[in-house]
Amino acid sequence: MGVTYSNAKPYNYADGQKRSLEQQKVLSRSPLEAVGDLWDGFKEENLLYMAYDEIKNGQKYVGDSTYDYQKDAQLAEFEPIKDQFMFSRNAQETTDHLAKIKHNASVEKESPYYFLGRILGAVADPSSYLMFTKTGRAIGSSAKVFGTAATTEELIKQNLDPTRDDSYVPIVGLASYVLPAVINKFTTPIPNKIVDDAISLADDWIPTTNKSIKKQIVQDIDGSTKVYEDGVLVNANKIDTAPSGVGAAVNTDVKNLSTAGKRLEGEAFVKSHLKIFGEDGPWTPVFRVMKSATLNGRKMMTDILDTPLLKLKNTKDWGFQSTGASLEVQLRMEEVAVIESMKDIKTAYMKYLESIGQTKPKTEIGVNWRNTLDTEAYSMSQFSTEIVRARITGKHPNQFVEEAARITQEKVYGPLMKQIKEYKLREAPVEQELLALESVLKMMKETKQMSKNFKSPVDGKIATWTVPSIEAQIKKLTERLSNIKNTPDGVKNYINIIYNKTAIDNNPALFKEIIKDFLIRKGITMNEAKLAKLVDDLSGHFPFTRFEKRSWDKMLVKLNAVKNGGIKELNEIVSNERFLFNRSRYARASRARNLNLDDVAQLKLLDAGMIGNDIFALQKAYYRQIVPDILLTKKYGDTAGMGSKYVSEAESMTEPGLLQVAAEYNMKIGFTQNKAKRLQLVKEKNQVLNDLEAAVELLRGTYGLPSNPHHYTSVAMRTMKHYNALTMLTGFAAAIPDAARIVMTSGIKRGFQTQFEMLANSISGGAIYKLGKKEAQSFGEAVDLITNQRAMLFADMPSDMFGFVNKLEGAMGKTSQFNFMYINLMSRWTEIAKSMASVTIGSRIIEDSVKWGKSGLADKWKTALSSSGINESMAKRIAIQFEQHGSTLKHNFMANTAEWTDDGAKKAFGSALNKDINITVVTPGKGDTPLWMSTELGSTFAQFKKFAMAASQRILLRGMQEKDGDFLFGSMLLLGSGMMIDGIYHKYRFNRDYANLSLTEKLMNGFDRSGLAGIYTDVNKAIETLTDNRFGISPMLGASKPYGSSTRWKIGTLLGPSGGQIYNIFDIMYDVAGGKYNHHTAKNVRRLIPWQNVWYLDWLFDNAQDGLKLK
Repeated sequence: MGVTYSNAKPYNYADGQKRSLEQQKVLSRSPLEAVGDLWDGFKEENLLYMAYDEIKNGQKYVGDSTYDYQKDAQLAEFEPIKDQFMFSRNAQETTDHLAKIKHNASVEKESPYYFLGRILGAVADPSSYLMFTKTGRAIGSSAKVFGTAATTEELIKQNLDPTRDDSYVPIVGLASYVLPAVINKFTTPIPNKIVDDAISLADDWIPTTNKSIKKQIVQDIDGSTKVYEDGVLVNANKIDTAPSGVGAAVNTDVKNLSTAGKRLEGEAFVKSHLKIFGEDGPWTPVFRVMKSATLNGRKMMTDILDTPLLKLKNTKDWGFQSTGASLEVQLRMEEVAVIESMKDIKTAYMKYLESIGQTKPKTEIGVNWRNTLDTEAYSMSQFSTEIVRARITGKHPNQFVEEAARITQEKVYGPLMKQIKEYKLREAPVEQELLALESVLKMMKETKQMSKNFKSPVDGKIATWTVPSIEAQIKKLTERLSNIKNTPDGVKNYINIIYNKTAIDNNPALFKEIIKDFLIRKGITMNEAKLAKLVDDLSGHFPFTRFEKRSWDKMLVKLNAVKNGGIKELNEIVSNERFLFNRSRYARASRARNLNLDDVAQLKLLDAGMIGNDIFALQKAYYRQIVPDILLTKKYGDTAGMGSKYVSEAESMTEPGLLQVAAEYNMKIGFTQNKAKRLQLVKEKNQVLNDLEAAVELLRGTYGLPSNPHHYTSVAMRTMKHYNALTMLTGFAAAIPDAARIVMTSGIKRGFQTQFEMLANSISGGAIYKLGKKEAQSFGEAVDLITNQRAMLFADMPSDMFGFVNKLEGAMGKTSQFNFMYINLMSRWTEIAKSMASVTIGSRIIEDSVKWGKSGLADKWKTALSSSGINESMAKRIAIQFEQHGSTLKHNFMANTAEWTDDGAKKAFGSALNKDINITVVTPGKGDTPLWMSTELGSTFAQFKKFAMAASQRILLRGMQEKDGDFLFGSMLLLGSGMMIDGIYHKYRFNRDYANLSLTEKLMNGFDRSGLAGIYTDVNKAIETLTDNRFGISPMLGASKPYGSSTRWKIGTLLGPSGGQIYNIFDIMYDVAGGKYNHHTAKNVRRLIPWQNVWYLDWLFDNAQDGLKLK
């Protein structure tokens, strides 16, 4: 094969995201903007408008035989998408097409109004006449007629709009052939020919990854020759190896992963056969990227975010290759240090109580309430504040407080500061800022410019820099870098500072005085205007930095202007954007700041309540800020996942990141001759980069943060979510199906054997349950009485970090935690369920690891271990450690990992245990939901839906991938559990006779409560509610209610729990004002009372409701 020379460099950036920073601000849409979003969506989807637009403008485009789009000057900066204009009839059509592309880039496509507009546009299409009118149904209610009509419409739209996504064709085709059967209540089966046609249509329009592999040899700019397979840089002198598990030895004999194309295919999910309703749907960033044509992108996505689904490479045909532990799993495991510190602090407090002659409290409530009214002794809250004081001063007169402060240093702050130093998290942003400014200064001096304006490619803002200002900033940064390097253990007596905005707003003069006095002590002079600005910035400080999307396309335009631009040049552009416009992507706690408050200032602020004084919350905040940055830097070389230090697999200690994903796409685009496929790759690249960047920010906890967390609308939405959890959640009874899941995911026989042995052992005073709980807690699970982790995710609660900056939110957050632990008991149930699951799952991992090494393990369980990060080599290492340190009962295998000497085996076992516990006891992951559900407004509308989304993947999709007797029998157990809960509720909550329900009603109710269908149960309920029980599964089975749904339920279905509650309040006000107060009003008043929906308190609130009725 000869050397191929190409202008398409692997490190060039082409076509990323065209949307600007304003696309992030969905929450601040004005009514006028909302109408604009609605109209944009309608125009983009409605066939009649598209046809009208073509007719109206088509007359302007008279064919010009002399026009050549390749020579059109206005396309000079749009080289990557120039082929979109090949059908332009004249220059005017190109101009209009460019204007349309620019307009589309400004459309707010994350806005719910935009989606509503698209829905309305589709409903107004001619084909809808066939479904929603009497005459139309007579003509075209069959699947064949309607499917043909709707698909034809979509093909016409594709021709009218060349920028329209090709994937809409199979989606519309599949949906339109199936929809009539749904509308007709499945009275007739879908003909096989129609199904075959739909599948054929999908195959024609959606490219598969199992195609011949293209190898490209490229002469690089440095004269070296590089080999690429499907756009992936490979080392020609290195044998390809399969991905290995955590710390596992590498298996070089797997023939199926010998090329980049095969590795790409191996990263795909095992088919669940749910098609668009499963892993083939566009619902989550994980699903979208895992369907893409990028090997680096697929791997990066599941390396960052955890997924419960099986990959092809985990199966027998692919040699049971393991999926490594995701950063999300590692993040959960790293929290163990914080949890241990919390436990040890409480132990120190118990010692303090004993030292002053007090008895130890026996309950958590007793610990928190002890000495709250005693002015002579520390309460737990005061003890916590004194620990913060001890960290600031480095000492404390009380030995137990000093001991607790030492614990926080040894367990949390010390180890994290060591890693901050090791991975240069404090130096990195300063060094990168220095490089960026030095580059700019050099350019300005070479061109003899004393000042220069820089225009941001993200939001168009202009920053003006002068040579003196840059030199002064470089001097400051150099001094700061020197100080950092000369302080090996970070800031002395460090405590992370989180300002309490409520306290500061109550006494701004005192806050200003404290800051001013500090500046005087430090010898810093500052005029009143600058001081006021500094004080305002500090009071509005928030511990997390809001995620800002990059504009990849606009950065590419600048990159194309650089001769032979590559990763170095792109890094320079990204750095300029970051630092010239002050958009740091590092955690605030790790950035070296100009202002380091001294002990005197910190103590004054602490005494005034203006900074965080809860050592438990401060440790959690520090962990959440720092650990994601550490994990990302270890993996990709930087905190943004850019892969800025990656050179090649052989030469780098880090993994490929966003830069390499873009480079891979650039190679594919450069070597793809078909123009339509090139355009498709450009669109896909844009989406993949967006989704991967979102994955990074989901891990860091910054995705969806509002631009101003202190704004009253943001505070109101977060407070409302707390209130909804207090008034609407029923409690742990709804989670009883967790028990069925325990015996479902590890095999029915093994599940029952291990659980019954554990229960019998517990009754006789044995320690199996306690040992299982201990193992789970050592890897970051079954700690819900400390973290309330699952309950907070279940209720989609805002981060407890907001409680620091707002007094009301802090009170609501503590009330919610009290609720989960002591009222609805969700956290207590979760800790029990995860401890029980740990016994069975831990036994399965050990037993299967031992069997695999002895060639006696079924393929299903090999796949399960591989999916959890354990391959055959690692299984043998785990088996050796167990044989040396573990213990065996009749059915249970106790790992005793505290004694293991092989750290790699211990980490692999722990990450597998952590992952599988969260699959079994369904706990929402960061990548389980659509991105809009992680925004402030979206999470408010979709509150309580994240659990259902997670259940869809962890129960339904994973089960459909496995398709075996365990899933079938487990589904029956879930259904039985749901029916049991329904029976209990009917008798003890609703005071109704369960026997009066028909079998269909019992099955439907049990199915709903089982969680088996996940989000699709909620979708069905929404359809039934909005159609007054005319459509949906229950009406189809003849089990529908004989009455319609109330307006309140419909509002709640559309706008979420908050919308339903607000409507409820207005309904009460209307009744009272109109003198119509009745039993319905009393019921609505009850719905506003916290804990009114907790099942075991129903009798109490029933009596209260009766008392509210007018006699």
